[in-house]
Amino acid sequence: MTASPQHSLPKACDDWADLKAAYRFLSNPRVNAEAIQTPHRRHTRARCAEHPVVLCVEDISELDFTTRRKTRGLGPIGDGRGRGLLQHSTLAVTPQGNVLGLLHQQWITRAEVPEAETREQRRARFTKTDLWSEAVAAVGSAPSGCRLVHVADREADCFQVMQACDDHGVGFLIRAQHNRSIHGGTDKLWSFMIRQRILGPRVLKLPRTEKRTARTARLNIRCGQVLLDPPARDDRFTQPRRVSAVYLTEERSPKDAEAVEWMLLTSEPTTTAEEAFHRVDEYSRRWVIEEFHKVEKTGCRLEASQLDEAADLQRLAAIVAVAAVRLLMLREKAQTAMAGETQDPAVLQRSVPWLWIVVVALADKKDPVDPATLTPRAFWLRIARQGGYIGRRSDGRPGWSTAWKGWYDFMFMFRGAELMIHPYAQRIVGKD
Repeated sequence: MTASPQHSLPKACDDWADLKAAYRFLSNPRVNAEAIQTPHRRHTRARCAEHPVVLCVEDISELDFTTRRKTRGLGPIGDGRGRGLLQHSTLAVTPQGNVLGLLHQQWITRAEVPEAETREQRRARFTKTDLWSEAVAAVGSAPSGCRLVHVADREADCFQVMQACDDHGVGFLIRAQHNRSIHGGTDKLWSFMIRQRILGPRVLKLPRTEKRTARTARLNIRCGQVLLDPPARDDRFTQPRRVSAVYLTEERSPKDAEAVEWMLLTSEPTTTAEEAFHRVDEYSRRWVIEEFHKVEKTGCRLEASQLDEAADLQRLAAIVAVAAVRLLMLREKAQTAMAGETQDPAVLQRSVPWLWIVVVALADKKDPVDPATLTPRAFWLRIARQGGYIGRRSDGRPGWSTAWKGWYDFMFMFRGAELMIHPYAQRIVGKD
């Protein structure tokens, strides 16, 4: 599936026996979706142990199977008219933005909300809010020598998630949604933070989203220590909580763009400008999970599956997610090389098999090069060109989709080259 993630199961499998086995595996009720990912998650934790700080980037995504009318076990998504699954994922990401792998993933069928539901009834049933705290518990404590910090958007702004982080000895960095009462009801979060002095401006590159074009924003940053009042009418939490707050505001935004305004709440020490800038950088790493969702849905075409049971779709999603992580890692390698961070051919030779380097170096008949001199940048540039990258000055770096298209073509060349140097193939060719 990793070799051809955009293909359907019938096309990805070599023959009917393989396809039948795949369907049998995905429909087996004894197969647990989370267990499928256990080896990958174990390797991810091992990678985490190599870093002093790892960001556990969390998010919820809706898997839309509305058009699959015969699929059983789906629930409402979006405004309630669509049908699908909710997927909560936790990616391990370094503060520098490198993806280490998946730490946890969970799928649920969203329940129909009863009419005139009371607060007590809502707390009694499973809600989207529970996904965040359950993920924290599932990831658990950090490996020895590593500090885990859970990074989440506004849906995770609740005492329940913060308490779960405390219980497992990990940190949190959450974008605030609620203008909470603070300091014993004497102030409000936003009004208190706007009165704090500006530590300095910070330029941040905002990626393109469905609602925003890519642009550069100049932000004013403030930080302060606040005592959050416990939520009213919730006897689970009766004590205030002290956190650091980082407030970002954009004074001048383009006329056609919404001004950036973030309020970040964190357990991590944040009293200086440098520490506040670190929190901003760490929160910006959350964007990588949006790319992860894009790879799952667009690159791996998860939502195009024809499986007819929600449980079967969950098992498929567990496999697709690991493939999506590998595609993200591929993109990182390509972008790092394209940035020209290293131009040493020896680095490339330590990273990929020598045969692959030879194939890429000689693939362009008009411009073959000596494989021994091929640099990481030249290697990935040739792969990106195979995927349609032109490389004009205005084009920027190739995206993951372009890099993957080129890589997909080259994988067939690699397999062909490996077959040609096989001893059996050599004997056959020699006879001819």
